[in-house]
Amino acid sequence: MSTPRHDLVYGLLAASTLLVACGGGAPLMHAAHALDAQEVTIGGGFSGTVAIHNSGGLSDSSSTTAADDADQNLKQGAFAPGLAPWVSGRLGIEGGFEAGLTYSGRAIRVDGRRAFDFGSTALSIGIGASGLLPKRNDDYGLRVGGFGGELPLLFGWRSQADVYAAWVGARGGVEVLRGQRDLEPDPLGPPGQALSEDLSGWHAHAGGLLGFRVGFRYLFAVMELGMAMHWAEGDIGDRSSAIGQLAVSPAGALIGRF
Repeated sequence: MSTPRHDLVYGLLAASTLLVACGGGAPLMHAAHALDAQEVTIGGGFSGTVAIHNSGGLSDSSSTTAADDADQNLKQGAFAPGLAPWVSGRLGIEGGFEAGLTYSGRAIRVDGRRAFDFGSTALSIGIGASGLLPKRNDDYGLRVGGFGGELPLLFGWRSQADVYAAWVGARGGVEVLRGQRDLEPDPLGPPGQALSEDLSGWHAHAGGLLGFRVGFRYLFAVMELGMAMHWAEGDIGDRSSAIGQLAVSPAGALIGRF
């Protein structure tokens, strides 16, 4: 018989499917081993995306300023560098399966995975779907949403008493972007001029991650570092842009297990 605690987790997972719209790879923050059946974890912390190399952008505009503007708007709309909160809940299911729901400031992610337990080591294969929440970026006048999915693969180790755990993995995903960018009104322009322009495009990412967890029984500290290459193409008004960006994604959290 399910308990109120598990009914709540099941309800959150079911409700999240209505919000699935990808967040460019929100941190996983879980070991390769799956939770035991009916076991639950809930945690909170931070996540970040730091751009470390830009491969440059291409624009069909003859204006360098317009090209840079289009590239910057696409970069912000696609993966928005910066810091964000991270909150997640996970539920163990019979047969080595596990489901999770994560909020990372800009995105909501729902995922499922199957872990193959070899004792102290494990292999985890998963699938995730996440939605970019169309929040407004006041610095750029952007409101961009989207939907997509990803495939994460993890291999990890844990100590005999599960005090320590470490994992390494690879992940890749793609998402579709849709949104708008606000325009500054031209006081000399014609009446009825447009006050916004449409943004549409796609964003893909591929990379790896390294994670570590330490704790005992009910409380754990988790740190994860990801590195990925991001590619995006899109149209912003009458300008087109294509960018490539290498980024690192540090994250840390405290996680309780029940």
